Amino acid sequence: MENATLRARTREATGSRAARRIRREGIIPAVLYGAEDEPQPIQIDEREFRALLSQGLTENTLIALQIDDEKKTDRLTLIREVQRDPIRGDFRHIDFVHIDLAQEVTVDVPIHLIGDSVGVKMGGITEQRLHAIEIRCLPTEIPEFFEVDISDLEIGDSLHVSDMKLSGYDVHTDEVRTVVSIAAPRVKEAEEEVVVLEEEAAEPALVGEEEPSEEPAEAGEES
Repeated sequence: MENATLRARTREATGSRAARRIRREGIIPAVLYGAEDEPQPIQIDEREFRALLSQGLTENTLIALQIDDEKKTDRLTLIREVQRDPIRGDFRHIDFVHIDLAQEVTVDVPIHLIGDSVGVKMGGITEQRLHAIEIRCLPTEIPEFFEVDISDLEIGDSLHVSDMKLSGYDVHTDEVRTVVSIAAPRVKEAEEEVVVLEEEAAEPALVGEEEPSEEPAEAGEES
């Protein structure tokens, strides 16, 4: 998405107790970091933040923070960290960093796989081993994502960072790292056979059914 605008307010009260209180009111505690300024505690309306997320907001989207409704204090920022509750998924805290359009930044750009692999059509399995590429560039040149076409990959083939079209970017990710590979299909017949044998071994004898005795009949008994 293009640059986004997000309203923010100065957060007077800090600490865990104050943070819990404003979260109950639908407010996300946050901090704005700058290269020269001291960290500034702020707060974001959760509904407005979720609305931006639904429009395609990512950690690499440039966000103009409108602090206390004063346009002169607009800060162009990037999201550096979003903390969420591990169980409920609620937003707990957001870190913003103030950026300078003339200075390069280091960011992780997501990798999107496209195309239908030849190997997958033959029963193979796509294994994406790398989900983002770390690059350094100007804030205005941050790509939304990198596309990787896997159409020609057969079973056993792999694609590495060195195979991607990344010219023009200062890439910090090791070029030998594997991005995606097509693994051979897993053999299930042997596994299913083992399961059947285990089920048969565990099957109880029918009620009233007796196993033949291997002990010899005693003298005087009818054979």
